[in-house]
Amino acid sequence: MVLAISIILTWLWTLTPVLNLYNLQLTGLLTLIYFAFKKRSRFPSTLILNIICLLLIFSTGGLSSPLFFLLDLLLIALALLFEPKQAVIASFLIVSLFLIQNYSTLDTSKIINLLSLVLMTPVAVIFSKNYLENLQNRGRIQLLEEVVQEEENESLLWISKTKPSIASVLNSTTDLIMYFNSKGRELLIATPVLEKLKSIQSDLITLYTSTSSLEKSLEAESDKVRVS
Repeated sequence: MVLAISIILTWLWTLTPVLNLYNLQLTGLLTLIYFAFKKRSRFPSTLILNIICLLLIFSTGGLSSPLFFLLDLLLIALALLFEPKQAVIASFLIVSLFLIQNYSTLDTSKIINLLSLVLMTPVAVIFSKNYLENLQNRGRIQLLEEVVQEEENESLLWISKTKPSIASVLNSTTDLIMYFNSKGRELLIATPVLEKLKSIQSDLITLYTSTSSLEKSLEAESDKVRVS
């Protein structure tokens, strides 16, 4: 709504002889305001940029203006900085105003300019949608990388705490097996119990080795993420 009002008011300004004399001064003032708002808020700065472009075009011949190409860039900017539908509304309104102002003096050059503006509208919309989708995908990828990095950090922390415990249990189990083997028949212990201890020892060795491999793999992946 605000965008449409700004387009209509700019058009009426350039049609009013008294106000039309101050086009240059208004353009200069708006340019200063644009740079003042550029880093603070996107909406006012884009709105002012829209008015500046329309002022330049309406005051330099409208449909015959040598600056008419600025409208194509303006549509892309509106689609990107506002919404794609805003670019469609702006295009429809500008084309309508040009037709009202030039319906009796349309020639080939003016018609071509109008058609170029109409054809540029879907291009601006498609470009804007693709750009926004790419931004969203990049955001998702970045979020996924952060989640993966967090999971890797938590896994490394868990491994650093668990690995010493596994090593301690493995050493104790190994000491028991060595003790029982050294005593032989002097120590009354069932063979299945000894075999079970050996099985536990084997599982602990496998677990400890896997933990070390996982730790190295996670550290390597973390290094890759930091480099990228």
